[in-house]
Amino acid sequence: MKQSNNKHYRILAVDDDAIILELYKRILSPDNPLPTMPSFEVKCCSQGDEAVDSVKISLEENTPYAVAFVDLNMPPGPDGQWTADEIHKLDPGVNIIMVTGYRSTETGNPQTQSNISDQLLYLQKPFYPQEIIQFSTALSIKWQAERQLLVLHSELETLVEKRTAELVESNKLLKKEIENRKHVQEELEQSLQNLKKGMDSTIQAIAMTVEKRDPYTSGHQMRVAALTRAIAETIGLAEAQVEGAFMAASLHDIGKIALPAEILSKPIQLTEIEISLIQAHAQAGYDILKGIEFPWPIADIIIQHHERMDGSGYPQGLAADSISIEARIIGVCDVVETMSSHRPYRPSMGIGKALEEISRNSGTLYDADVVVACLKIFNEQNFEFPN
Repeated sequence: MKQSNNKHYRILAVDDDAIILELYKRILSPDNPLPTMPSFEVKCCSQGDEAVDSVKISLEENTPYAVAFVDLNMPPGPDGQWTADEIHKLDPGVNIIMVTGYRSTETGNPQTQSNISDQLLYLQKPFYPQEIIQFSTALSIKWQAERQLLVLHSELETLVEKRTAELVESNKLLKKEIENRKHVQEELEQSLQNLKKGMDSTIQAIAMTVEKRDPYTSGHQMRVAALTRAIAETIGLAEAQVEGAFMAASLHDIGKIALPAEILSKPIQLTEIEISLIQAHAQAGYDILKGIEFPWPIADIIIQHHERMDGSGYPQGLAADSISIEARIIGVCDVVETMSSHRPYRPSMGIGKALEEISRNSGTLYDADVVVACLKIFNEQNFEFPN
């Protein structure tokens, strides 16, 4: 039986196809058997202007939407880009996902691009029900956390003003004021910890969305992240950098969400065109995440994780210290995990071959210090990838 959940999130689905709208309702229905899925209320609109009116009403009634799935092409009315712009003008807090049948997110010329294109997520049609559930859950949690943080900041400012006024009025209240401030700080730190947990959950949910589309590489990002953390700690990065590297590794292939699933799971060697599409995932990952405020430069790390020390990598051809240390670590971990794992077009090469590859190209393709740390972890600490 599905567990009860007091959290209730409103989802806006905009599509000119009645069958698709019914599918949203069915996927996010309270009768869905998934025990961890929050409670959703789905509002369906068949045209963009109708959706904009619905957002206006939701704000007037103080029942805003957490997530909006917007179809890109909705004749005869306004298209999805116009709809996304208008919704964002009314309510910048709603998370908008553009749903498109195109094979990439490059839709239209610069004159027709949405004003908030760099803040949008994209979902390829046909989509899987699990993708809708994961996007709705992760982004609703993010939306709720952001609203709670705004309230927390407002309450904290009010409290500080009140306490400061009391301090000016009488020095006798100084001790009590200090104690109150300490209590507020503890609450703030606890709230920030809760927010971090919510962000971690969001990152894991988004990472799972990518891997669900490619069963052959399921768990790849998490295994790369585990090795990344171990190497970052071994070479002595600060705790904050270690955490940032781990989070970036957990999302380093998020750009593959824009790729057709048949390319990701193709059981034979890829063509040059298909390889170039795969290589575009670093830039796509940057484009998806650059508008999200993380405590670390996640988007910059992700776009660099296929750069190489001699400048032969992609997409920017960076070299040596121009590549962030976090990206250099992820680059080595990505190679080791990929070579030692099975792929549709070849069997596993084994960890020995993977370590031989990074040793042979240490200082040329891969950071020498990172390679030394990786070899130490496997040969002396008996590191094993998590299942």
